[in-house]
Amino acid sequence: MPRELAQKIAISGKKSSSGILTAIRTELGKGNWVALSPVPRRTPLSDTQLQSFPRLKALVGSASSTGESKVFKAGYKQVTDDVTLVRSYAHVPYEPSPDHKIVVEFAGQWSSNAACLMLGKTDVQKEKITVGKADTENKHRSLATFKDLETEGKTLYIKIPCSDQPQPILLKLAEDLQPVDKETQMDEWDNVLVPVLPMLEGINGHELVVEGYFYVIWNNKIWREVEVTPKGYFADVDLEYYRNNDPESSMKTRHVNIDGANLVPDYYIGEEAFEIYQSGQKVYSGHLSLDQGARVFRLVDEEVDVVFPELDIDPITVKTVLSPYKVGKDGLRIAQGVPLPHIWVPYKVAGEVQECYIHYSELALTNTELSELESDPASIAKSLSELQIYSSSQSFNNAGENIIPVSGTASTGIGSGIINEHKESNIAGLKLAPRGTLPSIRYLHEPLTDQPDDFFGLRNIEHDWIHKSYFRSAMKDDDGYMTLRFAFPPAEVKNVDIVRGVHSSLSTGSQRLVVVEENVPISELLG
Repeated sequence: MPRELAQKIAISGKKSSSGILTAIRTELGKGNWVALSPVPRRTPLSDTQLQSFPRLKALVGSASSTGESKVFKAGYKQVTDDVTLVRSYAHVPYEPSPDHKIVVEFAGQWSSNAACLMLGKTDVQKEKITVGKADTENKHRSLATFKDLETEGKTLYIKIPCSDQPQPILLKLAEDLQPVDKETQMDEWDNVLVPVLPMLEGINGHELVVEGYFYVIWNNKIWREVEVTPKGYFADVDLEYYRNNDPESSMKTRHVNIDGANLVPDYYIGEEAFEIYQSGQKVYSGHLSLDQGARVFRLVDEEVDVVFPELDIDPITVKTVLSPYKVGKDGLRIAQGVPLPHIWVPYKVAGEVQECYIHYSELALTNTELSELESDPASIAKSLSELQIYSSSQSFNNAGENIIPVSGTASTGIGSGIINEHKESNIAGLKLAPRGTLPSIRYLHEPLTDQPDDFFGLRNIEHDWIHKSYFRSAMKDDDGYMTLRFAFPPAEVKNVDIVRGVHSSLSTGSQRLVVVEENVPISELLG
C-alpha cells in the first residue's frame, strides 16, 4: 500500500482486511484519490462503481471535462496573418520629482534634542521637518537638510515642542529662502545657527545659573524669552503669543489714578476716606494722600466707581488704565517649551551675518522693560558679534570677552553635567559675570510711598548710557530690602550717577527723575 495512503489510515484500521477496505472506502467517499497499485489501470471505473461515491464521481467528471479536445490537422498549412501593425503606445506624462534643497548649518556636533527645524507649508508643498546631523567630513559642524524641494521661496522656523499643549512654539528665522540644486556643496552654508551655552565663572570652573531668564534680541526685537529650569536647562516662553493675543482677564490687570482735586474741585479732600467699587462690588478702601491723590492696583474693569463714604456726594466713575505685567516667581508668562540643553541663535541668515544680543535677568521682564530692552539692546545686553570667529576658524577659541569655548568643568555645581556633556562639542559658551560682581543697590522698601513702576538707575551722560532696575522686578527679603541689580556698563564707563524715578503725583501717575548721588565709581557698586 502506498505510504501516503498508509499514513491516513489509523493503526487500528490496519489490523484486518475489512478495516483497510473500510478506510479506503472512507477516503473515496471524501472524494480523495486513492492509489492502490503501482501498475496503471487499463479500464475505467464503471458508472455503477462510481455511483456509490458521488464526490469521487464529480471529481472524475470535472477532471475528464478539462481535457482539451483533440484537433485533427488538415493537409495544408494554416493561414497566418503576416501583416505587421504599428504598435500602439499610451502616453503617460512624467513629472520629475523636485531636486532642490535647503541646508542649515549648525556650529558643533552634539546629541540630538527635542528642537528641530521646519519649513512652512506653501501652495505647492506641505511643511517639512528635519534635524541637524553630524557632518562626517567636517567635524566642526552639523547639517540639517531639507530635500526634494520645489524652486519656490520657503519660510524657515525653529520648532520647539511644548510640555503641556499640542501646539509647538515656532520661532521664525527667515522668509523667502530659495532652495539650491541638490548637488550644491558649500564650505559654509548661507544659513548658520550657533548653539550658545551661558556660563558663570565659579571657583572650580564654569557653572550654569540657578534661575532666571535669558532674552535673545534680534533685529531690535525680543526674539526669544528662555526660562532657566531648576536643573540648568532652558525652557522657551511663547512670547509671541503673550504679545499678540489677548490673554484671559487673569493675565492682565489695571489700575486707577485718583485725582481728588479734579474729582471734587469745590473743596480740599486730602486724607479723605474712599472706596473702590468694581462691577458693583467693593474691592478696596483707603485714604487719599495729602495731595488728594491715590493709586489702586489689581483691578480688571475698564471703569470703577469711587465712593467717598463720609461725604455727601454721588459715586464718581473713573476710567482705569492697563498695568504693566508684574512678574515674580509666580510669573504670568509661563515657559511651556520642552527644556533644551542650549540656546540656538542665528549667526547667518541668507548669507548675511546677523546682529544679536543676549540679556540675563533674575526675574521675567515686564512689557515696559521688554520695550526698553528692544529700543537699545547694546546698552544693556551682551553682544554676540564675536560669533564671527566661527567663519574664519570653525571654532570659538580666542573669540573675545563674551564668547568662549565650552571645555568642560571641574565644578559639581548646577549644570556641570550639561557643561561636561558639551565638552569639545564646538558649541559657543557665553561668559556671564558672577552674580556678586554685577552692579547692585540694596534698598529698604517703603510700602506707603514706593510704586511698582518706580526705579533706580545707573547713568553716564558722557557715554550716553543708562540702565534702570524697576521695583516691580525685584523681590523683597525677610527684612524688607530689595536688591536691585544692573547690567554691567561698557568698558569705557568707569563712574555713574545713581538716579531715582519717583512719582511726583499719585493722582496723575507722572514721574520725575531725582539724582541720588553723582560720579560714583562702578567698583563701589559691585558685590
